[in-house]
Amino acid sequence: MEENRTLLILDDEPETLRGYVDFLSPQDSSKAIKSSRGAKPAVSSNQDPSETYNILQAKTGEEAVSLVKMELAQGRQVAAGFFDVKLDGGMDGLATIQEIKKLDRDIRCVVVTAYHDRTVNEIQNLFGEEFKDHWDYLNKPFTQGEIVQKARQMITAWNREKELSLMNLQLIRSERLAAIGQVARGVGHEFGNILLRIVGKLDLSLLENDVKKIHDHLGIAMKAADRATVIVRNLQSFSKADPNFQIINIAIPIDEALSLVSHEMVKFNIKVEKKFETVPDVRIDKVAMGQVFLNLFINALHAMSKGGNLTITLSASKDSTGSKKGVLVKVKDTGCGISPDVLPKIFEYAFTTKGAGGSGLGLSVSKEIVEATGGTIEVKTEIDKGTEFSIWVPV
Repeated sequence: MEENRTLLILDDEPETLRGYVDFLSPQDSSKAIKSSRGAKPAVSSNQDPSETYNILQAKTGEEAVSLVKMELAQGRQVAAGFFDVKLDGGMDGLATIQEIKKLDRDIRCVVVTAYHDRTVNEIQNLFGEEFKDHWDYLNKPFTQGEIVQKARQMITAWNREKELSLMNLQLIRSERLAAIGQVARGVGHEFGNILLRIVGKLDLSLLENDVKKIHDHLGIAMKAADRATVIVRNLQSFSKADPNFQIINIAIPIDEALSLVSHEMVKFNIKVEKKFETVPDVRIDKVAMGQVFLNLFINALHAMSKGGNLTITLSASKDSTGSKKGVLVKVKDTGCGISPDVLPKIFEYAFTTKGAGGSGLGLSVSKEIVEATGGTIEVKTEIDKGTEFSIWVPV
């Protein structure tokens, strides 16, 4: 991944903007800032000449927001920015950050002020808890060293987070392929049965002279072909690599995941019952959320190797505080349950009770996928009576 070194500078004083460029561009660091809002900072030329930045300059909050939009439209992101709080007219620096983080929550921000008019806690409350590790604070007057170091820290943090995100995405993809691999044998058996049904009914059609019977045979063959189409489509859906959040009904990934294990459910004498209420749509990555349900269904299969009941309920529900609307999915089996010594570890990375037969990533990845939507995943279990996973996702 190529390092992102794009910085946005927001200040309504032209000389201050030039000063930032001088500070952050080693080719010409002989100029000093002249600011009516702070004493003239010291300038030195000890910056690494190889350390360069792509600097975007804005004099108003509206211009800064526009620059971010333009970068995003061209498939690029602004890694970080310095935002002066006091601006002449229009949005101030804090309001600008709030608008920009609606467009791109990855951006890192330094709040720059000479007036001390906002405390750190006030700014934190303004930006929200989820943005707390994405902003910093700097008082005027500042030195070149302070600006350069802040830029280094923000650029490094942004790129490190992106690298971790890519690694995490690869982990989710590998676990998705592992889950598909676990159901592939059952899907293969079902395809064999489907083909036998299609070929058998076509053979009977060729031997028949009765139009109605021919029609009936072809109708059954068509239904079998439709079933095969659903399986292929769902396998293709699960193999997609790129995240794609969309507003859909969560019943869709549930049904797609069920279709991939339905043959195994029949084979192991597991009765599946769906209790779906009408619920509002939610913003999810359909493929990733389908991966969550596929993991839960596979775990249920393993827990009910001698048969049992799998009940899936879907209902509208608020979160645990009663303040946010969402949907609740419960996946309940009548299997062996989870022992008390294992239960606290089931969402831990690489924890498995299946030995070489399991990666230990299924539930840890599932938890991460659910939490990425702002949701939660919880479990209740009782030895020899079964396990129930509850997934709540906000509307």
